[in-house]
Amino acid sequence: MKFILSTIALTTLIAGRPALADEQEDMASLRALDQAYATEWIDGDADGVMALFTEDATLVPHHGDAPIKGHKAIRNFWFNPDYAPTVVPEWRREAVEIFISGDMGVIRGRARLVWEYEGTRTTIPEGNYVMIAVRGDEGWRIRLLTWNDDPRRWLQEPVD
Repeated sequence: MKFILSTIALTTLIAGRPALADEQEDMASLRALDQAYATEWIDGDADGVMALFTEDATLVPHHGDAPIKGHKAIRNFWFNPDYAPTVVPEWRREAVEIFISGDMGVIRGRARLVWEYEGTRTTIPEGNYVMIAVRGDEGWRIRLLTWNDDPRRWLQEPVD
């Protein structure tokens, strides 16, 4: 009986190791997705930003703005060719918690964002975000993104 119990315990430990390794790999991939989102904005790469989203992604913007659904609508919201481009010189993101359930991952984080638009630099010294990602054939992609901050704390100044 001891042999059977020892064998079951050893099998359970061995079987659990790849799952743990897979979870650590998924967590690292989700952290990389989170950082890539900021990096693509800093690089000014609209196609790079959009490549991080699923085709059916949804943005739930701050301040109670209406959700933006779908790849085309998101691109138009952020990268409308009729408007001046937004420049992002700084975006620090810190994934505080990551949850994974099967092919879905959730990142809750804190961020500092600086952007320039039409001669004004705006700094959001701190804010929250939640990113829901799904795993597909091309790896993890953003399915839903929401954020909030306190506009009373925004700092605005002319761009030099």
